[in-house]
Amino acid sequence: MFFMRLRRGAKWAFILLIVVFAFTFLFAGVGSGGSGGDVIQELLGMRGGNPVKSAEKEVAKHPNNASDLLRLAQAYDGKQRRGDAINTYKKYLTKRPKDLSALTQLATLQQQVVDLRSTRYQMLQSELASVYGPLSSDPLQTLAGADMLINAYSGLLNTKLSNAYASYTAAAKVWEDTYKSYAKAVPMSNTLRRAQVEIALGQAASSAGDYPTAIKSYETFLRLTPKSPIAPQVKKALKELRKLSPSS
Repeated sequence: MFFMRLRRGAKWAFILLIVVFAFTFLFAGVGSGGSGGDVIQELLGMRGGNPVKSAEKEVAKHPNNASDLLRLAQAYDGKQRRGDAINTYKKYLTKRPKDLSALTQLATLQQQVVDLRSTRYQMLQSELASVYGPLSSDPLQTLAGADMLINAYSGLLNTKLSNAYASYTAAAKVWEDTYKSYAKAVPMSNTLRRAQVEIALGQAASSAGDYPTAIKSYETFLRLTPKSPIAPQVKKALKELRKLSPSS
């Protein structure tokens, strides 16, 4: 017990020593001419300032510099500014169209947008269903004016639902376009990587309602990796897509 207490005391003594050491640098000016504030920030893990503002300044100075654009996109991404990150990655990729890492990150961010819009669409679907479902056996529904109110509300929900679906498919189409660019950047000889891209492109195209592209991508995936563990699921998805696609 004594040694356990000693170890606990030593831990706090060590932390106190760090603080004292840091403030010695700050107020006594110990060191080789560096700023005391910098030392404190280094010790506490806070050095570096605002990466977004720093990167924005560099891009303002050099708007066509690919490296600066990439740093800015990564800074936006780090601060979870998804829209700004997506737009900046797009600008960067006009200059470095075969940067697979940037393509991956852009596609990931776009998928997040698709997922969010899909969730909103599904919520509105459930809300619209509840307008009629719970009220179907409600005697109050027969009161004068009840049908008018329900119809007005359902009309409003239908408009929101239509807009949500359009927003979802538009986001999915942008996501699909990114994976089309990704596929162009990865040769067929890179079998595993290309198979991963094709399965992702198939998912994006399917979400966008582009069934011919989805079918082609899934077929390419199966041709590249016929023994993949997910091959049975892909074949099942293909079967359903061929039913939906008029050209299949």
